[in-house]
Amino acid sequence: MKLLGLLLLLPVLLLLACASEPETQVTVVPAPAPVLQPEPAVTVVPAPEPKVEVAEVKEEPAVFDPGTVSQEKIDTTKAEVQALINELNRIIRARNYNSWLTHLASSYFTEISSQVFLEEKTEELYRRDQMVAQNLGRDPRRVQKKILRTPKDYFDNVVVPSRSNDRMDDIDFVSENKVIAYTVDSRGQRLILYDLEIIDSKWKIIK
Repeated sequence: MKLLGLLLLLPVLLLLACASEPETQVTVVPAPAPVLQPEPAVTVVPAPEPKVEVAEVKEEPAVFDPGTVSQEKIDTTKAEVQALINELNRIIRARNYNSWLTHLASSYFTEISSQVFLEEKTEELYRRDQMVAQNLGRDPRRVQKKILRTPKDYFDNVVVPSRSNDRMDDIDFVSENKVIAYTVDSRGQRLILYDLEIIDSKWKIIK
């Protein structure tokens, strides 16, 4: 009987013991908030403005009008050119090569010094000599070709025989400082004698 009472009392004691134990409190520590790193500053570089190509406007050179040349200038220039040609005739008749050179523009001397020019004049001179021989009743095939190798050869064989008695009859203005001198043949045709230009205050042969 006592054993039965103990058995019945034991569950009650156990229940009371459990009720009397303090509850264990669990403290929940919140996780630290993530540290936000500042975003790097972004420098915005403005795009360069596209270059606008501006077409260069080239001014057209003014066209020379011979009609603007005064009669006084025409008369003065004709007298100067006539005096030059008379001087050239005298120099050529004397076969004075060095004096002749002083009346040439440097560009013209360069031209008559080129092998292309000298070869062309060699062939022209050969054909001319053949025609002269034929007109005189000689065999043109027996004409000896004269080879022009230097400007002096050109002067001696072409200029001297053909340019020692030039006559200037007219001029045309190409620009304020350039003229073409002409002679007029028996048929009234104007033939070019010289192309001239004022260089260093003097008329020079440019062609």
